[in-house]
Amino acid sequence: MATPYSITITMDQNTVNKLVASGFKLYGFKGAKTTLQGGAPLIWFQTEKFSLTTEVSWTEQYQAYTSLSQIIPNGQIEASAAYNISLGQTLNVTNVSGTGQVVTGGTENAISINNKNTTPFTCGVSQVNSVTKVAKPLCAFPLYGLALDVLAPIELVMLEFATEAHNTGTVIYQAFSQAALIDLTSQSQIPVTFDINQGWSAGGTPSVRFFPAGTNLAPLLLKP
Repeated sequence: MATPYSITITMDQNTVNKLVASGFKLYGFKGAKTTLQGGAPLIWFQTEKFSLTTEVSWTEQYQAYTSLSQIIPNGQIEASAAYNISLGQTLNVTNVSGTGQVVTGGTENAISINNKNTTPFTCGVSQVNSVTKVAKPLCAFPLYGLALDVLAPIELVMLEFATEAHNTGTVIYQAFSQAALIDLTSQSQIPVTFDINQGWSAGGTPSVRFFPAGTNLAPLLLKP
């Protein structure tokens, strides 16, 4: 059975009012573990729907995708082909269109994407969350001809409020504003708070760390 994970964000009325009046959005990113280089974190979700208490939740529902989009700063990765997949399975990309089929067998506790063509693609993992309701890409990596990419989604989420206007799937390398990096590896539910002037806090919880605006996101979210 898939494990449910959730983050509960608590804010006071003044903070919510100021965020709404200033046009802030809540952005979420999610981590992955891989030995691949050259990858990029993507906006996993963005929403203007938040209140005094806001819950972001998800389970282990994954897709493997291929894309013809290029990995460039602020570029948007559009999944050309996406397939439901479980950990330990492999997506064999058998056509130059980026399509293929999911087969059993692969690296344990990871998702494998095996390019059977000499045509290069962009690829990655998508996951369902309670904001988007459907699977959205969380990372993007080059998939070269006849190459095998292996990715392991991890329960590491980064949250930040910002006024930037970016869609899900956008390549983002630097934090828009102060960000909370929340590690749910050892506990499936974590509460955090946000204040318009004081920023994020978590009552000293060691599984939550904070990073300033401009922080390089790739080393934090794409773990070797």
